[in-house]
Amino acid sequence: MPSLHTFIISWKGQHARAAAIARDVAAVSDVVSIVYSDPDPQTAPEADCLMIRRDDALFWADKFNACLEHLPADADLLLVIHADCDCDDWAGLVTASRRAHREYPRIAVWAPLISFTPYPLKHTLLGRFFNSPMKLVAQTDGIVFSLSKAAITRMRALDYSKNLYGWGIDWVFMAFTYANKLFAVVDPRVQVRHPESHGYSQHNANALMQDFLKQLGPSEYVQYALLSSHIYYLTESGAGEAGAAPLS
Repeated sequence: MPSLHTFIISWKGQHARAAAIARDVAAVSDVVSIVYSDPDPQTAPEADCLMIRRDDALFWADKFNACLEHLPADADLLLVIHADCDCDDWAGLVTASRRAHREYPRIAVWAPLISFTPYPLKHTLLGRFFNSPMKLVAQTDGIVFSLSKAAITRMRALDYSKNLYGWGIDWVFMAFTYANKLFAVVDPRVQVRHPESHGYSQHNANALMQDFLKQLGPSEYVQYALLSSHIYYLTESGAGEAGAAPLS
C-alpha cells in the first residue's frame, strides 16, 4: 500500500473546517498536517495533527511549497485538500485516491469531481481511463488533488517565491504528467463542493502565473499548449464528451 500524507490548507475563517477534515481523514492517512495562516498570531486550527504556520501575507504557492518541504522524502503520495471544500465522505476520498494510485501506478495526478472550478469535466475530458469509471483529463485544478512520487519530485524542483497566488501549479504537474507518458484522472464517483470566489486580483495572479510557467521544460511546454488548447476547444465549441476519445 503506498504511503499517503494528507495536507489540509487553511486560512482565516476556515480553521474549524480544516480541523473537522483532519479528524475525518486521520484514520485513513499515514500522516495529516494542516498548513495554515492567520492575521492573528494567537489563532490556529484546533486539531490533533501537525500544524504548519505560514506568513499570512502569502497565499497558495507558499502553502503548497510548505507541503513539499514537510513531506518526508520517502512518501509515496501527497494529497492536498483546501479547507473551504465540502465532501460527504472525506475518508472515502482519501481511500479512493490511494486505491487509484495503487491499482494504476502510472497515475501521476488524481482528483475528485469538483464543483465551481474553471475546469469542469465537460471542458477537460480527454476520454475514459481504460475500463474504470475514472476519466482521463487535461486539467484537475489545484483544489483537491493527489500527486505520485514522480510528480512530487518534479514539483520540488520549482521556485515558488515569485508566484504569490500559486496559479499555474496545476499546469506544471499536468504538463509534467503527459510529457512523461503518465496519466491524470478525475474520479466522478467522488464529489467535492467548492465555493466560487477569489479574494484577490485575478489579473495579477494570471500575470504571475505566466512568469512561473517559464520553468516548464520544452516537452512540458508542448503538453501545456496542447492541453490548454484542448480545453479551449471544448469550452468554445460545446463539444463536451462528444469531443473526447476513449482510452482502452
